[in-house]
Amino acid sequence: MQAYHYNLGTAFEEVAAMHRDRPALRYDGATVTFGELFSQSERLAQLLLQRGCRAGDAIAIGHTKRPLSYALMLAALRLGLPYVNLDVGSPVPRLAGILGIARPAVLFHDDPADAPAMRELAAAHGCDAVLLDEAILPAVDEQARAVQRERMRAVDGATIAYVMFTSGSTGVPKGVAVTHQNVLHFIPWGRECFAVTPDDNFANLSPMYFDNSVFDFYVALFAGASLSPVPRDLLAKPYDLVAHVDRMACTVWFCVPSLLIYLTAMKALRPGVLGTVRAFSFGGEGYPKVELRKLHALYGAQARLVNVYGPTECTCICSAYEVTERDLADAGGLPPLGRLNANFDYRIEDDAGREALEGELCLIGPNVASGYYNEPERTAAAFSTLQEPRRWGKRMYRTGDLVREDAQGLLHFTGRKDNQVKHMGYRIELEEIEHALAKLQPVGRAAVVYQRARNAAYGKLVGFVAAPAGTDDKALLKQLAGLVPDYMVPSRLVVMDSLPTNPNGKIDRQQLRASLGG
Repeated sequence: MQAYHYNLGTAFEEVAAMHRDRPALRYDGATVTFGELFSQSERLAQLLLQRGCRAGDAIAIGHTKRPLSYALMLAALRLGLPYVNLDVGSPVPRLAGILGIARPAVLFHDDPADAPAMRELAAAHGCDAVLLDEAILPAVDEQARAVQRERMRAVDGATIAYVMFTSGSTGVPKGVAVTHQNVLHFIPWGRECFAVTPDDNFANLSPMYFDNSVFDFYVALFAGASLSPVPRDLLAKPYDLVAHVDRMACTVWFCVPSLLIYLTAMKALRPGVLGTVRAFSFGGEGYPKVELRKLHALYGAQARLVNVYGPTECTCICSAYEVTERDLADAGGLPPLGRLNANFDYRIEDDAGREALEGELCLIGPNVASGYYNEPERTAAAFSTLQEPRRWGKRMYRTGDLVREDAQGLLHFTGRKDNQVKHMGYRIELEEIEHALAKLQPVGRAAVVYQRARNAAYGKLVGFVAAPAGTDDKALLKQLAGLVPDYMVPSRLVVMDSLPTNPNGKIDRQQLRASLGG
């Protein structure tokens, strides 16, 4: 990007003009050039205007990685409309909770097979469901183009670019509102950190409703590099997945550690495959060094291995640490989080709220999101504007992550402050699963704990319910799958007459964990 850009619409317009004939999206047997993607985004912006969408109106996208869904994201950015990418495979009640907060003007989707569920969802929220198809896209003449550009120029940096929904402790997901300015700070960092050029091709492994996809979409396309969307079904087919990424000749790979650990265990990652990848980046959960050693043995001589960290509330990635052989000499624990990216400030607070070398990490600065969309109370609980002299007026987010700062200034993750876990890369509030379990008959009370494997950062969800003897645990789990996404369904459910409580009458989760042994 050469010119000064205060919004993402003008930034992408420049990138598309510079790289018009280069591939932007790469599929098996087909490509979409930057010129074609920009043209589709213009036509979709015209469709949004024809449907009466005004600045600030949100739109929802049932996004399964088809070209028009990517173009629609760009169209929304162009007009200052926050977009919300939906997991079309998520249970309808959970999607309904998301739409209840986002209040979209229109619900788009790109797969005809999803039409019945999307129509039902849209009707319940008083908006239209629209199937994305080339046939519905209007033409854009010079007059219409001028109107679009006028709308685009009115989009300032504080305008919300997208809303990313994460698990919520009240049983309802919460939507993180990220601004154009947040992302405009993020893009050049990503481009510089990973030395991205137009010759790069990113493997878009993460689903578009998952925060990790922000890195793929924005750092690739806004640097003139290409993006290779990876179909969701391939994530459960290790050999087909690796063969696909190999065939697409991807150079940058970003995913959760769980996926790399799985691919390594299945021996899908082996000498001779993924020879074009020059950077493996991983984040969203801890990557145990004992497992990371295996990846380093395979690719350490070929590619950079980069451990990244960042909550959704702070625009995807806040720190990046390049793992070397020296870091893996000790096989215990996790690699460092490293130092925060440029344009971030932080403080570590102890239990008394004083600055310390160990405690809760509080992130500060222009990459901190606006807050939780349409939820001022939740926003006030996690976000604040500082009044201390050296940070006066800066925005701060309390991450809930516990860290330790070493003598070299590197941050190390030590745990969580609350009842939140990272599982399969997803940030999950255990209370959301508990709320869903409590809705089932004949459950009385419910609790969920995260059982970690010994000396590992990953584990499994285990649920406990108070219910009559003879209650079918498998039937309850099947019902639960209709209320929460599959990654939030416990691997095991324990039925008890009653759940243990502490002297305050609260469920004693420590006792429940102890009952699991290990």
